[in-house]
Amino acid sequence: MARLEGFRTLLLDSGCRPLRTLSWQRALTLDLQDRVDVLEYYDEVARTTSTAFQLPAVIRLRQYLRFLRFRVAFSRRNVFLRDAYQCQYCTRHPAARNLTLDHVLPRSRGGRTSWSNIVTACGSCNRRKGSRTPREANMPLLRDPVQPRTLPTQRGVRKVGDIPDEWREYLPAVGE
Repeated sequence: MARLEGFRTLLLDSGCRPLRTLSWQRALTLDLQDRVDVLEYYDEVARTTSTAFQLPAVIRLRQYLRFLRFRVAFSRRNVFLRDAYQCQYCTRHPAARNLTLDHVLPRSRGGRTSWSNIVTACGSCNRRKGSRTPREANMPLLRDPVQPRTLPTQRGVRKVGDIPDEWREYLPAVGE
């Protein structure tokens, strides 16, 4: 059972738009309750004493959900997700432990800690930029920071290469 803990299921609305991820156990329960259609399965199987269940990889709700607007919470992890765990200066993908949050307009110059002023940066780029603006440091940004409407749906996914193959056709183009 321990080997199955890392599996997540992508939940789509009835129009096949990604909503979020959930545990494969919850997805299997929704399937057994006949509340979802399973569109893709993993090759892995969960076994009970009498039955084997293939793990659902992608499920679609049968009932239409009215789209609710929500605000993405500002957090370190969500900034990393927005920026795809990529340094916005040198474009490298270092390990998450080597990433930092950088204030585009430095705090020492009145920059706020907000979606529109924070980007993901590797430690060396953040130190090199220091208390200067990207223009002053001659370090252009890969993308301007903005508040996202949604985030990549996978919990625990650290970079594009970690997205399960079973999900790819259901997710909007994720820069590969």
